[in-house]
Amino acid sequence: MSNFNIKAGYITYDVNFITYDANGFITSNCNSITFINYGTNTCTIETVVLQQNQSLSIDGNAGEIMNKQFLATFTGAGTNNLVTIKKNYI
Repeated sequence: MSNFNIKAGYITYDVNFITYDANGFITSNCNSITFINYGTNTCTIETVVLQQNQSLSIDGNAGEIMNKQFLATFTGAGTNNLVTIKKNYI
């Protein structure tokens, strides 16, 4: 059974914005996640390469939760700035 609240036909959720500047794993545990590369360095999410100002979105259906750790790596001599936007049920 999913862990979410239904109020008058709606599912309640929150949105989190998190910035990363080093290589590592990003835990999803959310319904949808968007990765945006605001840095000057190339950022790779698993095997998807994001250039500056490119984004990758992964959306779930209502009531679904994604439990994945995404590997994010930066390459280049510029700045690292990856922003994630996560939709979490509350």
